Amino acid sequence: MYSRKNLFQLFLPALAEQFLSTAIGVVNTMMVSGLGAYAVSGVGIVDSINYVAMNLFMAVSTGATVVIAQHLGAKNKEDASKTAAQSITTVFLLSSLTGVALYLFGDQIINFLFGNSEQIVKSAAKIYLVCSSISYPLLGLFNVFTGILRANNNFRASMLAAVASNLVNLITGALCIFQLHLGVLGAGIGMISARLVGSLILLYPLFRSANIKITRKSCVITHKVLKPVLYIGIPAGLDSLVFNGGKLLVQTIIASLGTSALAANSIASSLNNLINIPGNAVAIVSVTVVGYYAGAGLKTELKKVINKLMLYSMILLGAVSLVFFPFAEHFLKLYSPADDVLKMALHITYLTLVCIPIFWSAAFVTPACLRSTGDVVYVTTVSILSMWIVRVFGGYLLVKYAGLGLMGIWIAWCFDWVTRGVPFYGRVLSRRYEKHLPAESEADIN
Repeated sequence: MYSRKNLFQLFLPALAEQFLSTAIGVVNTMMVSGLGAYAVSGVGIVDSINYVAMNLFMAVSTGATVVIAQHLGAKNKEDASKTAAQSITTVFLLSSLTGVALYLFGDQIINFLFGNSEQIVKSAAKIYLVCSSISYPLLGLFNVFTGILRANNNFRASMLAAVASNLVNLITGALCIFQLHLGVLGAGIGMISARLVGSLILLYPLFRSANIKITRKSCVITHKVLKPVLYIGIPAGLDSLVFNGGKLLVQTIIASLGTSALAANSIASSLNNLINIPGNAVAIVSVTVVGYYAGAGLKTELKKVINKLMLYSMILLGAVSLVFFPFAEHFLKLYSPADDVLKMALHITYLTLVCIPIFWSAAFVTPACLRSTGDVVYVTTVSILSMWIVRVFGGYLLVKYAGLGLMGIWIAWCFDWVTRGVPFYGRVLSRRYEKHLPAESEADIN
């Protein structure tokens, strides 16, 4: 179904989208960093809260992408269209409710989780959290639109929307921060503007799709259509919720180490997001590709394409790591960090550059493939155990008893990739995911 050329055609726009979006995100972080360590720390705190809160509606988007890809792989356009329409309705409702809840209780959440942070950091975080909550319905629509189009192999549309929205974010944010002197509020206004533009751009290709037909009647939620979406989405959402909840807890440990540690962690995370771009692009493509093979029931080809996607991710991330390694310090200096912040961020970056190519690919590309086969319970179980035993508890021990500070958090972080990747790839080798496939192909010969 997918030749090497087909995969390349899907990968390129996904890569361009991830690169431009992340690069502009890095520039935004640099702009906020120019306001001071308090600002980048405040934004980092809100990002941690957002990653947890967004799971309430992102889970539906994830499930929708997988199920639509499976329906299209099975040549079932009618069910694919119904799934798309009802997913849009569900995501809009959930994202709106989540935004209202964060708007009403944002102050209490920040004070509860980050009460030990400096007051100036908490003040910046509260401003940015209000902006985030306002943008939630727009973010929900943007993500579900993107997922539907990717499931339909239209990666170009999501790329163009992501690029346009991020350019709006950059330009509006720069204007509000440097010309209007709005500080963190300026960054928030840029974010709201970007999500509005991105959602509007995606409406045209969504309603012009030949495979997906959305009508007012099809938007009415029914149990039969939404059930398979939730079967994939709820475990995936739980996985992401626990994962980001663990990251949030880790963030509170980092906050106890001081503002410099928070700033170093935010900067190192931002740069690592840039390094991970090729891997994230492969993971995005794998959801659609594996979903198609799973929907068609092509077992032999399915295993081959999973291994192929894994190999591509490792090669690409290895190449990027080799390029970044000698220039890591120069990249970090673009964030204008203080000397102590630069030192911590540099040590973290060297560590992750060594571990990313093999361990990150196994830990995150492989589960993306497994979820698209329907093997979500196994993925969720492994992820939750690894996150809390290794990354959270292990990081706590390395900070509190080994005295490794911020580096201890990241050592546990990298080891978490190992304890995820090994069982995930073992699952692929054993082919036990096959019992979860949604369709069987009589023509498939093992």
